Amino acid sequence: MRILVTVLRNQALQKPSPPISSTDPRVNDPFSARQKLESFHPAMVFQGSQFLRPNKDTATYLAADLKTPRLNDIHQHLWLAGLPNAARPLHRQKLLGRTISITEDPDEHLVWFETRIFIKPLPDFLLVYDYWNDNLCSDLELRKSACGFLLSYAWLVSYKSDLDIAKECGLLSKDIEWANWVEFLDAFLDNINLETLGDVNKRYKYGELRLSRLNSIYRLAPPAYSFRNFIRGYKSGSTWHEAFFQRHFKWILAAFALLTVLLSALQVGLATTRLQGYATFQTASYGFATASLVAIVAGVVLLFFVWLVLFFYHLLSAWTNNREVDRRRSRSVSSP
Repeated sequence: MRILVTVLRNQALQKPSPPISSTDPRVNDPFSARQKLESFHPAMVFQGSQFLRPNKDTATYLAADLKTPRLNDIHQHLWLAGLPNAARPLHRQKLLGRTISITEDPDEHLVWFETRIFIKPLPDFLLVYDYWNDNLCSDLELRKSACGFLLSYAWLVSYKSDLDIAKECGLLSKDIEWANWVEFLDAFLDNINLETLGDVNKRYKYGELRLSRLNSIYRLAPPAYSFRNFIRGYKSGSTWHEAFFQRHFKWILAAFALLTVLLSALQVGLATTRLQGYATFQTASYGFATASLVAIVAGVVLLFFVWLVLFFYHLLSAWTNNREVDRRRSRSVSSP
């Protein structure tokens, strides 16, 4: 029994293998012959409020570049934002009239809004066996995220026309040929359970996600709920107050237009001889007109209150962020 426990423990601690094989003839690495592994990284990226040097801290960079913690936090609500299906290929995205927008945030990958879909370019290092073995397979969650991201490109680039679109939009390297791409995906998919998707991060059990629904989830549903998320949602657009009111309070203009039409109809009705002596209609007109005036005043007060809250929120956020950055830089200067 003790021997069995030891064997199982050693198997659990064993580093998982890459989802591609260095000896598989179908895997054609177009990069290893002319690039060092370090050259796959940018020199510097900006993460949150700090600078990150990928070549100095590769693990932190890869976690930020591949993991999807925000979507994983609300995974139980993702059925509201999308279907548990594969994302549509790039040529179908074009047929739907969607513009492909580049993002480097994995949490925004395959998120769509109106006529735009956000897609993260495929990092070259995901096509290199040595990189998988040296950097991705030592962390099981990181490996699952990398496998899920690569699987999403198997969805997006299903046909040769998709590969042409991907190269044109800067999603894939122009060095990749169609025959090599098909062979590489064949080798990769042989190591992925496409039925259970147990080899990929749970985010990739869903394909495309609707941004408007994600914003609602982030504002109202736990565990993501917070005052900051209530204001900004999942992905905030312009922080201009005018843009905010245009996005969220256009319904007030429609309500005012409807009230105007109804009040005009009531006024015409009261001007007719038949309805002038109809007490019930006059009472209803009086009540509706009073309620309309109250609604207009309440709407103006609501707009002013929301503007006031947003003004002080952004003011305090800017002040707090400025103090935190100054404090961090001061500690960096004083430390040996």
